[in-house]
Amino acid sequence: MEKILSGEKRLEFRRSWAAEPVDVLVIYSSSPIQKIVAAVNVVGVTVGSPTSLWELAKEKGGGVTRQLIYDYFDGKKSGFAIEIADVLEFEHHVDPKKVFKGFLAPQSFRYLDAKDYNKILQQSWKTRI
Repeated sequence: MEKILSGEKRLEFRRSWAAEPVDVLVIYSSSPIQKIVAAVNVVGVTVGSPTSLWELAKEKGGGVTRQLIYDYFDGKKSGFAIEIADVLEFEHHVDPKKVFKGFLAPQSFRYLDAKDYNKILQQSWKTRI
């Protein structure tokens, strides 16, 4: 997550990806933070072999090592590289339990509609006293 926020990592790798088009990724930081910390725009998605995804990572700033790519995609003939841009780090991290009833941390991703995304943005702008 830190590499995404710093801009060093401009690709997010996934073994599987969404069936529906995705415009924005909301970044959830797992333990110990357990909050929504940022949002990024999805610029594009590339499907390819681990070898081609490693080449893309070298070219576009994957923020990972070759070994990490090969380990992550072990047993897969192809995977996904999600190109991200325009990181919006939230000044106030958002507790998803206050936005979504029964929130459970996603294992990979979950869809949010515009209404849910707006709730997150509103919470990120609230002044804490």
